[in-house]
Amino acid sequence: MLAIPEIATQIIDKTLANVKENNSRTIFLVGSKSVGKTTLIHSFLEKSDPPRETLVVEYSFGRKSNQKQGIDKILSHIWEYGGKLETLNNVLESTPIRGKYFLCVMIDLCKIKNIWETLETCFQTIKKVYSAPETLPELIIICGKYDIFKNYDSEVKKVVCTTLRSFALLNHAHLLFYSSKEPQLLRRAKDMLFNIAFGNGIPIKEKNTNYTKPLSIPKDSDSWESIGVTPSTIEQVKIRHTSRIPPITVSSDTNTAGGVQKHAHPEVALDSLIDLKYNELRNMESLDISIDYLLSINK
Repeated sequence: MLAIPEIATQIIDKTLANVKENNSRTIFLVGSKSVGKTTLIHSFLEKSDPPRETLVVEYSFGRKSNQKQGIDKILSHIWEYGGKLETLNNVLESTPIRGKYFLCVMIDLCKIKNIWETLETCFQTIKKVYSAPETLPELIIICGKYDIFKNYDSEVKKVVCTTLRSFALLNHAHLLFYSSKEPQLLRRAKDMLFNIAFGNGIPIKEKNTNYTKPLSIPKDSDSWESIGVTPSTIEQVKIRHTSRIPPITVSSDTNTAGGVQKHAHPEVALDSLIDLKYNELRNMESLDISIDYLLSINK
């Protein structure tokens, strides 16, 4: 059975057989879970239906008349990945690319202990899939939920912003703070998407490097001196960040009344519900099958 990206590839190839390459754009969004990727896409495309959770891959498109080319239209293909980041490489490798290619990594500013892991996982995968410099897409780091992050402790905001600026500088990425609940930031993010989808690139006009305000920094326009740290490698940036904001350590095992049960799902909430169901089964007087046997099946 064909995967969603493969089916989409066939449809796109058939539909766009005669469309010029310079009239196509590809935008791919990936990053933190529940950061607002779908909300941003719906807002940009002006969709009226409420956003729903993206389980794996979603495809949308936008079309705009090209005034210079008469009846020709610019077609923008928008991909959104909501699955586990560990399998991102499989999706990127099978995603059809048409025309200019922009890859947006969205970071949840509210989950500060997950920021480094998300950045590192996404960018390692991107560099692995697009190993040749000429195939590397234009990279954009969009940091969502600024409406909550702006109320964090000043020192925490400074550390996070220093890390994000350093990471963007090392990876030649644009950096933009965003919130769907603040009209000015929403409009700025929509303008950016409009320009990469139908315009000539990413015109970030309102540059800001002050960590007390939402960051907005075009690629290669920042400097170590402006950031306030010595020139660093990616490993040095990681050490500096994790020493101040330790990442979440998740144990692979959890103790239960019946022994040790391995996590079977990526979401802690699902494991908790399963543990609760197992406890209910243990308390059923009419259950004849050994609960230990049932547990062994799930291992």
